[in-house]
Amino acid sequence: MCQKGFWFMTAGWACLATGTLAAPAALAQDAPDLLTDPFHIALGTFIISSQPEVQLNGETLQGDRVDFGRELGGGDASRVRIDADWRFGDTQRHKVRAIAFAMNRDRTHTIDEEITWGDDVYPIDAELKAEFKFSIIELAYEYAFLKRDNYEVGASIGLHYTSMEAGLSAERTSSGETLDISNEASVDAPLPVIGLRGLWKLPHNFYVDAQGQFFALSIDEYDGNLQDYRVMVTWQPKAWLGVGVGYNRFKVDVDVAKDRFDGSLEWTYDGPMIFYSASF
Repeated sequence: MCQKGFWFMTAGWACLATGTLAAPAALAQDAPDLLTDPFHIALGTFIISSQPEVQLNGETLQGDRVDFGRELGGGDASRVRIDADWRFGDTQRHKVRAIAFAMNRDRTHTIDEEITWGDDVYPIDAELKAEFKFSIIELAYEYAFLKRDNYEVGASIGLHYTSMEAGLSAERTSSGETLDISNEASVDAPLPVIGLRGLWKLPHNFYVDAQGQFFALSIDEYDGNLQDYRVMVTWQPKAWLGVGVGYNRFKVDVDVAKDRFDGSLEWTYDGPMIFYSASF
């Protein structure tokens, strides 16, 4: 799915919502309440634009910072994403949230400049295969320190777990000699996060959900920071019938000194979301 398709679908939903507003009283009678319901689940498409830069050092060479966004050919990729939360406690102020999605891309092309990555030098005109894949899982606890009938503001603490693998391999035949080199880097970055989140209830069963998270860490093999910002608009007229759109931007910048990965990762992903939701 491309950005253009996303906005066409968004416009279609907007028209559907506008038509439904002609009978708001009927919808409100059976409508759920995202500010009090115990469970809320959103399943949809996340159109990711990803710009990863990965530096891999070897035992004798310091690697270049490789722009995998360029080596993979740029462009967007559509991926399935799930967001869920569980509200518990008599005060309805406590919540556990979870997010999960993954992405895998690869591309083979002839490079026009020399690349040093790991302990190898990838020469000009080599046939380079670049691979990059990641998975994201986040689990967080949230407490609404300010809660009213039509909005709540809460603070959260959690763990943002990123698993990343990047690889470069190349082949080239010149003067009867064949070049065949390959290097891979993988890192699991379990970064804690703290954040603020606000949820507002609007007329006609619309909700606005805005969130920001941040953390800086320097411990053992890791030294870096994480930023995560998200805003979503949900229309939830029925418990099992809700639709929404949103936008998420995430950035991580971390230096790692481990056996499987000695180097640095600077990575930004962002893009729009379109999803189906249920609240009960």
